[in-house]
Amino acid sequence: MSRVTFRLGLVGAGRMGQTHLAAISTSATVTVTAIVEPRAEVAASLSSQGFITHDSAEALVAAGDVDGFLVATPSALHVEAVRQLSPAGLPILCEKPAGLSVAEASEIQQIVGDSRSRLQIGYWRRYVPALQNLKARIDAGTFGRLLVLHASQWDHRPPAPEFRNTSGGILVDMGVHEVDMIRWLSGNEVMSINSNELMSHESEVVDQDAGVFTMRLSSETLGLATLGRFYPDKDFVGVEVMGELHHEQIDIISGDGGDDVLMLALRTQAEAFALGADPNAATIDDAIAALRAVNTATEMRR
Repeated sequence: MSRVTFRLGLVGAGRMGQTHLAAISTSATVTVTAIVEPRAEVAASLSSQGFITHDSAEALVAAGDVDGFLVATPSALHVEAVRQLSPAGLPILCEKPAGLSVAEASEIQQIVGDSRSRLQIGYWRRYVPALQNLKARIDAGTFGRLLVLHASQWDHRPPAPEFRNTSGGILVDMGVHEVDMIRWLSGNEVMSINSNELMSHESEVVDQDAGVFTMRLSSETLGLATLGRFYPDKDFVGVEVMGELHHEQIDIISGDGGDDVLMLALRTQAEAFALGADPNAATIDDAIAALRAVNTATEMRR
């Protein structure tokens, strides 16, 4: 018996949209059938590959013929994309951070709450097998009392200046991943946060080249994160857990195999989203919690 294929409408075919597209192309149960891309030259290239293209989310909704949506627009456009898609009443997978602020994420929450849409936020690390196994062992008490969770994310090279200048800064663009991973792994809430950032050396870039923040969690565990736009050896993502009974360090993305980890996690996330009712799925409440932490840290630095 052949499997039923879940038809996704992709909104945004930029850097992250193209990454999702490549990851989902290997799935046997989910396929991207239509893409919203207002840039004519990019839309023409996608059409030549057999995709149906639209110049707006409203046009995608009007056309129908999809079972759900994947929002991969720049972060500043998340609210408007969800607003345009929600009348369809179909499930929406929205890239993190779900807006640039708590106010924007809360607006998304209200928009979806007023519709029949199911919303999931794209925190893909929740679908990395090594991290799922780590969480299961933390939950089982293998580490005993958690003392410190240290998360790291370093890009090999920064994205384009036009992206950096609209991303909300390194804490919003990158740091929310670390907050979400630490909250998810530990089962804790963030009680307080402090940060320090190193501004970009490029005068035309309104962003930071590196950042560090510390958090006190609800169980008195400490969270620590380091972020950077420059790393010598491709992209790096890692986590270290220190407990009274056990210690472990995992290089999630490192070296030549990093792309494979990301692609598998994105594909698994899309497949789980299609099925629904997934306990690992990040909710809008998770997105708000991550944004609240980094927004608070940013305000404290001003």
